[in-house]
Amino acid sequence: MKKLIMLTLMLGLSTNAFAGFLIDPYVGTGSFVGSFDAANAAAEGNDIKDAEESLTAVGSRVGYSFLLLSAGVDYQMATVDGDSATNLSAFVGVDLPILLRFWGEYFLSSSVEEESGTSIDFSDGYGLGVGFTGLPFVSLNLEAQYLNYDIESSGLEYEYSTVSYLFSVSLPLDF
Repeated sequence: MKKLIMLTLMLGLSTNAFAGFLIDPYVGTGSFVGSFDAANAAAEGNDIKDAEESLTAVGSRVGYSFLLLSAGVDYQMATVDGDSATNLSAFVGVDLPILLRFWGEYFLSSSVEEESGTSIDFSDGYGLGVGFTGLPFVSLNLEAQYLNYDIESSGLEYEYSTVSYLFSVSLPLDF
């Protein structure tokens, strides 16, 4: 919570004429790979399988940009094999003058609604991304997201690690 308050305060401060409001909506598709804590599952005699699915995502990065740097929050809604997830992260990025931009994000929350009703609690996560800004008004992005969850199923608890690779198209706008 402290991190979110500090980020909000940073976004509200105007320090230079080169600073501005950033909004970067995106839509993308990619792959999702999830794996259970195999040692725990084997010890309990459970045959839970790892998952490899396709995903679709839509979201927006909103924040503040100053010269080559940007910071803010990223809100994402994703669908993986009928299950939906909403992710909220804080990001920090740099836009290089050579048509590339890079960013890193730390996930503050993730909420998963699974059709089976299994209890899923967010543990932690981070992401890394790169974008190509050589096209007018459009950025082509590639992002890797690493999220960890604690799952309770049939009275047993498991750690579930996920990796998502997302190719997206975005419209980064500075005001």
